Amino acid sequence: MKKIILFLLALFAVPAFAQADNPLEKAMKTMKDSKILYKVEWLSKPVPVPDRSKMLNLIVHRKKSGDRYIVNSFDMNAEAKKEFDKAEKYFNAKEMPKARESYKRVMLLDPSATYMKTFVAQTYGMEQNWDMAESWYKKSIESNYVDYLAHWLLSDVYLQKGEKKKALDEISIAKVLNRNNPRLEEKRRKIYAANGLRADSWEFNPQVRLSRDSSGAVTIEADSLWMYYAFIRAAWEFEPEYQKRAKTLPEPPEEMYREWLMGLIPAMEKHLNSFEVLKRFDKVLSAKKISLFVYYEIYLPDHPASVFQLDKNLIELTKDYLIWINQK
Repeated sequence: MKKIILFLLALFAVPAFAQADNPLEKAMKTMKDSKILYKVEWLSKPVPVPDRSKMLNLIVHRKKSGDRYIVNSFDMNAEAKKEFDKAEKYFNAKEMPKARESYKRVMLLDPSATYMKTFVAQTYGMEQNWDMAESWYKKSIESNYVDYLAHWLLSDVYLQKGEKKKALDEISIAKVLNRNNPRLEEKRRKIYAANGLRADSWEFNPQVRLSRDSSGAVTIEADSLWMYYAFIRAAWEFEPEYQKRAKTLPEPPEEMYREWLMGLIPAMEKHLNSFEVLKRFDKVLSAKKISLFVYYEIYLPDHPASVFQLDKNLIELTKDYLIWINQK
């Protein structure tokens, strides 16, 4: 490993960094001098995209408390739950006026159940009364901005009304609020295609495997594109000084992710047009949107509930990023 590191150090130079601030050089020097034995191997088989289909957000209610939000699930009182069950029976029987009145009674019995407004909106949607459905979805969102279902279904209403741009905004907000929902992603792709945007599903998926055996030796496996990234990431995961530094970082640890990403820079000159991750990384670097890339593409998939701590303006900023990054 030491010979490999010395060879790479001799070849490597990243003009985007001052010598003292070069994350790759620092990481590799730390590893070269480390007591840990590092083994480097070419990746033998691709790393699949993690299955996050069960990492879903539920409809929650949040309340501002100081500089953060207190997030709670909705728990109806017994009387309201009984009325809600009645409303659901009416809805399933397609008796929309009766379902609507029962949903409204639930809110009288339990004023905290503001998400009933979304269900009232659905009854109007089932009757194809798009104006009333839109009005009630907006009421639900005003009561609880992080209700992803209200944004999702409002996008359907806008599609029915031929307002594709509004549908684009709402489905994008829903996607940010429930990052890993497969059905929501399917709808996002359709609406993006209708708006002339890229509609493919892309995930940040480093081709890297790091492991440590019982003796304490670390094996780094990566393909040629991701090898430098893997070195920096290995330093952060296994080296004591990096681990100590990581504990001082806020969530999300953007500084750490940024350093990992710098390992992609050496490949950009020759391979920019060959790899989607490089195209996107280059785009966000040029537009100075790396913070949004880090949050949406890297952190949010594994921490989807973190979105509940974002103010409305930050959620909408992330929504704007999602639309922007998918422009052709």
